[in-house]
Amino acid sequence: MSLSRRSSAIAASAVLAASSILGLGASPASAASVTPSCAADAVLGITSATYHFMWDNATWFHDGPGGSVTGTVQTQRTISATISAGAEVSTDELVVAAKATVSSSATKSLVTTLGHTYTHTIPAADYGNLKYGGWGYSVSWTYEYRQSNCVIKVLQKGTGQVPTVAQGWYYYNTTS
Repeated sequence: MSLSRRSSAIAASAVLAASSILGLGASPASAASVTPSCAADAVLGITSATYHFMWDNATWFHDGPGGSVTGTVQTQRTISATISAGAEVSTDELVVAAKATVSSSATKSLVTTLGHTYTHTIPAADYGNLKYGGWGYSVSWTYEYRQSNCVIKVLQKGTGQVPTVAQGWYYYNTTS
């Protein structure tokens, strides 16, 4: 079942349960005999996301002190989505959840572009560093089972890295 259909089903169940409890639907003999009803389903949710640089683990240029640093991408690399070890959730499911709730540009993997060149001026006493990679999200997630009686049971929690389609250079200064 798609994430949007799950959300709709859960919302509809919650409305039905609330209307039964509040007496907006058919009136039961007593409120104690009303049993809430929810759509039973397992749901993956992103609980937090931070945008950050994801280095390609190959392209790094260091120069100085002072002057300039120039870098050119000479090796095509793949930056892939990752998920915490032992997770019952797949990276595909994590990317779908991130695409739906964090950024529509989330992707399972990003292949860096060959030949991209960049030059940056370095302050006189510092060293300049250029790294190439993609931009993506560090996410925290929770995988829950929503029971038909509306009780939510957390099955697992974890973290992951999800790249977006954006790529480019990251520059920073160091003293050595």
